[in-house]
Amino acid sequence: MGEVRTMEGVNGPSMDGLSVSGLSVSGPPRNLLAEARTMEAWRLYFETSQRVMAQLGTALKGDAGMDLADYNLLMVLAEAPDRTLTMSVLAERIVFSVPRLSYRIGVLVERGWVLKEPCPDDRRAHNIVLTDDGAGALVAAGRDHRQQIHRLFDAVLDADDIDALARIMGKMHAAVEQ
Repeated sequence: MGEVRTMEGVNGPSMDGLSVSGLSVSGPPRNLLAEARTMEAWRLYFETSQRVMAQLGTALKGDAGMDLADYNLLMVLAEAPDRTLTMSVLAERIVFSVPRLSYRIGVLVERGWVLKEPCPDDRRAHNIVLTDDGAGALVAAGRDHRQQIHRLFDAVLDADDIDALARIMGKMHAAVEQ
C-alpha cells in the first residue's frame, strides 16, 4: 500500500482508492494533493455561504421579525409584473417545493402581506399577489437588511472581488439550471 496525503497534511494508507480519516472508497488511485485545492474551495464556499445566510437570517429576524425566506419571497413578488406570480412560478423562483410554499403563503396571508387568488388563466393554479402592507414590510426590512449585506459583503469585497464572484456564480448558476 502507498501513502496518501490528505488535505490536512496527515499521511494515511491508500487502499487503491481514497482514504480520509479512516474512510475509504474503492476505485482507481486518486491524487488528493491535486484535489486539495478544489476541496478547500468547495468547503470554503459551502461553510461560508451557510454562515453568511445564517447571520443575515438572524439579523433580519431580530430587526424586522421576518425570515430570510419570507424576505426573498416578498422581494421576488415585488419584482414581478403587477407584483403577481403563480404558485408554481414563485416556488421555482425561490427554490421551494409547492407544499412548503403553500404553508408559507398561508402565514403571509394571515399577516396581510400577500393575497392568494384563483388564476384566471388556469383554474387549477393560484396567483400570489404582494399587498401594499407586504411591500411596506419589505421596504422597512430592506433598510436594515441592506446594512447587514454591506457589513458581510460590500465592506469585505472590492470591485474586482465582486466582479470575480459574479462571474463565478454566473457559471455555477448556468450549470445548475441545465
